[in-house]
Amino acid sequence: MAKELNADDFATAGGHANISSEEWQARVDLAALYRLANMYHYDDLIWNHITMRVPGTDHQFLLNRFGLLYNEVTASNLIKIDETGKVLYGPSDVNTAGFVIHSAIHNAHHDMKVVLHAHAPAGLAITALKDGLDFLTQDASMLYGDIGYHDWEGLSLTLEERDRLAANIKGKKCLIMRNHGFLAVGETAGEAFMNLYYTIRACRVMIDALSTGLPLDKSTKDIWNLAHRQYNDFPLGKYEWPALLRQVERVDPLYKY
Repeated sequence: MAKELNADDFATAGGHANISSEEWQARVDLAALYRLANMYHYDDLIWNHITMRVPGTDHQFLLNRFGLLYNEVTASNLIKIDETGKVLYGPSDVNTAGFVIHSAIHNAHHDMKVVLHAHAPAGLAITALKDGLDFLTQDASMLYGDIGYHDWEGLSLTLEERDRLAANIKGKKCLIMRNHGFLAVGETAGEAFMNLYYTIRACRVMIDALSTGLPLDKSTKDIWNLAHRQYNDFPLGKYEWPALLRQVERVDPLYKY
């Protein structure tokens, strides 16, 4: 039977419940992601999920307890599960769709250590457009060629969908799940969050531009490719993550307990 954790179990990182200092840091970063998603309106009440691979493991990952609002998630109340859905630490309140979607990525792509799934209202309309996202502004070029698509298969409750999810995000940083929502991945919490941030912003810009009814200037593929290469000198998350952590700390430092 899985052990239900509480804050006392984590009085010192690595001191209890076989939690290493590396896993504790992952828990703190993941809890920060939940708070940021709440602050930037990427959450959806108790729904959606963000996960992080447990350092030093191939398939284990940390997931939010089903039923908690994002601003209730803390480092100590995250659940740890394996690739079969078995709960290793924490209560068995696991969102089935969360397990299906995130295990698809964690099991198949070991470089994708952090996975965010969101139904962010700011860009959700784009998931319903047949031709998907148009790149229109400079900062969207960070993700030019790095956004894939996954056709809607209903609620993500079957293991059979995992292979298709994994295939459709291969080599990409984000996935527009048609008629559904978004996936963003990264090797770090900062990279994954910024991938989601710029995907949603690109969608919002497209909605705003289309709402004018005026002709759009979509530039050329050569310029988009040039800008994409230029942004390689500014790795997503490297500079933003420390600032984002300061923002979370000012709003609610309890996330890290």
